[in-house]
Amino acid sequence: MELNQIVDLSGLLLFALFFLNNAFMVYIATYKLKEIQSHYQKSRLVASHRGDTSTPIILRTGNPVLIWSLLVFKFFRKMDPDSIEEVKRFPRSLRPWVIIPGHINACCIAWGVGVLVWINIKGYL
Repeated sequence: MELNQIVDLSGLLLFALFFLNNAFMVYIATYKLKEIQSHYQKSRLVASHRGDTSTPIILRTGNPVLIWSLLVFKFFRKMDPDSIEEVKRFPRSLRPWVIIPGHINACCIAWGVGVLVWINIKGYL
């Protein structure tokens, strides 16, 4: 199997993984989001993106991504100093519900950019 075929197949696997991860994010936004958001009472970033039941599901999936950003990147915590204590007190039992899909999305985006760079280098476009 040549490297070009591996890159082509990885693009298909990447798309499938990204789709399944977004379906999982819809599950989190539907069933776990209220519990996750309840631990962020003072955070302005989370409060500005809180939705109610009338908010479309695709917009509610952005809130776990925002919480993932607060948990992982210090830059976002510095933007919202009120959330620093809330991040420290965020329960360990809920962290996998936020961290794992966030890391999968980040890996999918990084791999997708890598595939696009490879396509440009090889001159397929």
